Amino acid sequence: MRAGSAIRPLLGRLYRRCAAPFGLRALNDMLVNGFPARLGPPLRFLFTQQFPIEAVGIAARIEEMREEISRRSDTYRFEYSPTTLGMARWLHHASHGAAGPVIPSRRLANVFSVPRHWGQFLHLCADAFAARAILEIGACLGISGAYLASARQRARFITIEGSPAIAPIAEATLAAVTDRAEVIRAPFDTGLEEALARFAREQLPIDVAFIDGHHEEAATLHYVETVIPRLSREAVVILDDIHLTPGMERAWQSLARTSGIAAAVDVGRFGLLVWNAGDTAGARYDLSGYTGWWPVGTSEHRPAG
Repeated sequence: MRAGSAIRPLLGRLYRRCAAPFGLRALNDMLVNGFPARLGPPLRFLFTQQFPIEAVGIAARIEEMREEISRRSDTYRFEYSPTTLGMARWLHHASHGAAGPVIPSRRLANVFSVPRHWGQFLHLCADAFAARAILEIGACLGISGAYLASARQRARFITIEGSPAIAPIAEATLAAVTDRAEVIRAPFDTGLEEALARFAREQLPIDVAFIDGHHEEAATLHYVETVIPRLSREAVVILDDIHLTPGMERAWQSLARTSGIAAAVDVGRFGLLVWNAGDTAGARYDLSGYTGWWPVGTSEHRPAG
């Protein structure tokens, strides 16, 4: 491992620790001035790391599964294919014959999957919106989905994964925390239509949507615009890696101005769109300066933080 790769997470943690008191003060000011109160607990967690005692065991179980997956000897490579929404990439077993770097299970579990504290944040968001129905685009190993699906309401959870090599791993991860989860094995565009159809048949508007997996500007805009008509009256759309590329940054800036968004919150790794189906766009908030270092277009898979 390169020295820079090893020290970068340590610097990120040190930065967050030093910035946390200022972030907490900024959050409290936001709440006093009309920020949606239900988002207070998950956002406060980012600065205090205080996780509900009743959920500590759930997080420990998910992290045990992450560790078990990371110890596997399986290796993977990406295959790329053009779509109407930009270039998509799908993981296949390294023996499949694809070219490119080999990705070990350890890297999938610890770099490509959501880190523990951001997973806990997702869990708290699902709790905050009392989610009965949760949609995820991009299951990967099922780590983020397990955090979302294990919220107190035992929501109906549907996720989409286009990589046949890892979809079964996501299914096993989710099955360990809920019996109400389903993985649709399909490309994201067709899988999204199927997921929305299933929620509609069950008469479940979506309370939480987590948009991950395809970090392209056009794709992100399309997914959010497709999901919005299926949201509940009070819902949240969570976008991953909003600062990963200039295209993702543009998508975030555009979506934050969408009519019907009560509040748009940049928390660094994620962008939160709080929906209320109104006729105007709501206030915009930026807490990213307190949660890490998020340069646009970083060459690493994840920004520091």
